Amino acid sequence: MQHPNEDIQNNAAEALRALLCNHFPVGEKGPSTRLQNRVVDKYVSIVRTEDNAAATRGFSLALGVLPAKLLAPTHEVLDSVLECLCYALAKESLVGGEGDAETRRNSIISLVNVCKTVGFERNENMDTNPSSICPLTRCQAKKVFDSLLLAMEDYSTDRRGDVGSWSRIAAMKGLETLAYLAIESSNAFPRNARGIYSSEPSYEEAADNTPSFKKRAEDFLGNDHSLSSEKCVIPQTYFDEELCASIMSALLKQLGEKLDVVRCQAGGCLERLLTARSPRVPFVSHRDMLIKALRVGEESTNWSNAAVTFPLLMRAVNIEGYFSSILEGIIVSVGGLTESVSKNSSASLFEWIRVCRQLKATQKLLQMGEGEKY
Repeated sequence: MQHPNEDIQNNAAEALRALLCNHFPVGEKGPSTRLQNRVVDKYVSIVRTEDNAAATRGFSLALGVLPAKLLAPTHEVLDSVLECLCYALAKESLVGGEGDAETRRNSIISLVNVCKTVGFERNENMDTNPSSICPLTRCQAKKVFDSLLLAMEDYSTDRRGDVGSWSRIAAMKGLETLAYLAIESSNAFPRNARGIYSSEPSYEEAADNTPSFKKRAEDFLGNDHSLSSEKCVIPQTYFDEELCASIMSALLKQLGEKLDVVRCQAGGCLERLLTARSPRVPFVSHRDMLIKALRVGEESTNWSNAAVTFPLLMRAVNIEGYFSSILEGIIVSVGGLTESVSKNSSASLFEWIRVCRQLKATQKLLQMGEGEKY
């Protein structure tokens, strides 16, 4: 795990996964103190304190392949793992006094893997679940999502270029994966919002009118007959309006970025989130308008192609709630050094300005000039 070669580290991580999943049995009371100290506690300590970048890269990767029986025998152990990875993925984190892009990227990958391995807590199973595994609580899930959204702001550079893009790409993949997991683990959504109905309405027919969490809670607890006939299940959700808006805004910003590989990843994530049916992603603001603006589903879009992506992105800039995020991304490309990216992004931006002037939409131009967020 400490070898400086990345391929060797990846293979060592897979070997570690197989070893720990098939050996070292854990009883109902959790792992022994010796096993806990020699695996989880040791790996967390190395990631937090080691000055050798090869070690922090390897052991941050190792935390993501541990089995649930070691990751979450108690909420305290799971907390220590999550805190460690959230600390290591932050763009301000240092290894030996310097930032390390590989450690940050590996920590993001492992954080997502830990959540997939442990799962999210479901209220209806809390008393009946015989497992000794402690899944993520709502508070822990929020910390994970917040950390991934912060990783989307990593624009660190070194002699290799925009190494922060490694974190942004990993965070985009993680946000998509955990969004589906969060929706499936929530018990407060209408059935069709989770993609369970076999005859789900089309996106053109289905308005995004998912009720607020408060309204869902009132409806959920308001049926007296259900409370008297069976044990009350408290509605709980890991995915709400604010989180959905943050994810969509972050992806739209990355769709306007200067790197082809970043735009390609952002476009793919957006397409899948907008069109997913099982589960269907709720709370997407102006879903139909966004789908039409980006031409999602009409044809296969090469999002890495600047000549294709920027004109489509500027079609969505006037949709309420996305204005600031789209412009934040596209101004990076306008000032970029790659000729094709700078040329196409500038042309799309200037065309939008020209149309705004023709329509006398001066308020939009003022918002852009003042950098106001709406």
